[in-house]
Amino acid sequence: MINKLLNRHIFYMSSTLLLIMIRIFFILIYSNIFRYTDTHLSIKILLVYLISYLLTPFVSTNNISNIYHIDFFIVICNQILIGMIIGWLFQCVFSCIIFIGEIISAQIGLSFSVFFNFGHHIYSLVFSQLLSIFFLFLFFINNGHLKFIVFIINSFSVFPLNGISVYRNIYLSVINFSSLIFINGVYCVLPILFFFLILYIACMLLNRILPNTSLFSSFSVIIFIFSLILFKYFIFRFYWISKILVKNFFYYLKVYIIGQLHRR
Repeated sequence: MINKLLNRHIFYMSSTLLLIMIRIFFILIYSNIFRYTDTHLSIKILLVYLISYLLTPFVSTNNISNIYHIDFFIVICNQILIGMIIGWLFQCVFSCIIFIGEIISAQIGLSFSVFFNFGHHIYSLVFSQLLSIFFLFLFFINNGHLKFIVFIINSFSVFPLNGISVYRNIYLSVINFSSLIFINGVYCVLPILFFFLILYIACMLLNRILPNTSLFSSFSVIIFIFSLILFKYFIFRFYWISKILVKNFFYYLKVYIIGQLHRR
């Protein structure tokens, strides 16, 4: 009955394709690719089906459990967990960009300039959103989407479909990877923070040297003007920052996720 239903409404379906679809679906969900889209669920499932169908020749199909056996349910739970981990790692990179935008916005007085999405009940800073869009554009320029597809294909050899156990090294590698992404974001913002620190100290010294000029009321205007100049310089250099970040992203995935798993 179930097989007739699947064959009637879906062109091709098997246990291997179903497991691939589950992993791909949760990767796209937890990487926030599907989060901000208002596309119907059927369109999302169709997209996941097409992607999974194209990846099927690259996935080993040895010893796949029977779909009616309890072990198959355990394998499904394992694919959900693996998809959540990979999607969350991908989200860490964009969280680094949002973190950079929040720090810069707090320094230049744009903390209250936000975009609010009434449909999803979420908000984001204008500066962080602009950096995220620019970084996504550079991510495609640097062929990051192709590298990410290659990483997903390699994940099926590191985490095979018939595996039913998740090792402790995965969680340690994820924690180490997220800390490295956070540190890279701090390193990226440190020159900007030192610049504003020097600017604040210079404004305070001028206010002490020239008390009759009342420069304190002009601090916000001075900082905003300098921040626009700095923003222009930062945007021109953001291409190289994004290129290094994308390169380090896949390098860390290779070293801390795949490399440590081979040492288990």
